[in-house]
Amino acid sequence: MKYFYQGNFDPEKLHPLNIDCQAVFLVPEKSRVLEIGCANGFMGNYLIKNKKCSVFGVEMDKEAAEKAKERGLVVITGDIEKEETLNKLKKEEKFQVILCTSVIEHLKDPGKALRNWRSFLSNEGLLIVSTPNIGHFSARIEILLGNFPSHDYGIFDENHLHFFTLKSFQRLIKKNGFNLEHLGIDPIGGGWPKISRFLSLFFPGLFAYQIIIKAKKASDKLF
Repeated sequence: MKYFYQGNFDPEKLHPLNIDCQAVFLVPEKSRVLEIGCANGFMGNYLIKNKKCSVFGVEMDKEAAEKAKERGLVVITGDIEKEETLNKLKKEEKFQVILCTSVIEHLKDPGKALRNWRSFLSNEGLLIVSTPNIGHFSARIEILLGNFPSHDYGIFDENHLHFFTLKSFQRLIKKNGFNLEHLGIDPIGGGWPKISRFLSLFFPGLFAYQIIIKAKKASDKLF
């Protein structure tokens, strides 16, 4: 459900606005983390080694799940939208962080998924979630020209079931039981990094290639 890093993931060697860098930097040290769509464990392994976290993963791809286990994650191999997987997670101790990068746009019902995930978080638990931005200038140009391309990866990934803009992504998170604490963008992933980074200061919705949100679980009494 998301790309795999070959070798060790080292955010120190990447641009600080890289979406995966932002994701791992938002995770508090020594947290108990549930990573949804953990792939081959490249991010979880970094959190374990460098931030002293304990990381529990969910991954559909059996080969990737085995690699993640080798990297120190405890992994459930399964579909996060299936009851079988959800029931296994319900038996686990509450998590302080749910990390979900490049996954939510692949889900059949993102809103229902977010509501389910709330029950896995502690009262002060955090959700860190990212997604591509369909409002990026490159996507707007394609649509303006009458195109809706299909690619292996990126904004027009052929496996995406949902598409979000800066505003609609925030609305999704708020509507399904979370209070926003931080909104970040990656303006360097879609080409022209220096120009896009500068222009994103004035037009974030137009030059954000990806979006990342950190949100706190809303009180069960209010939701």
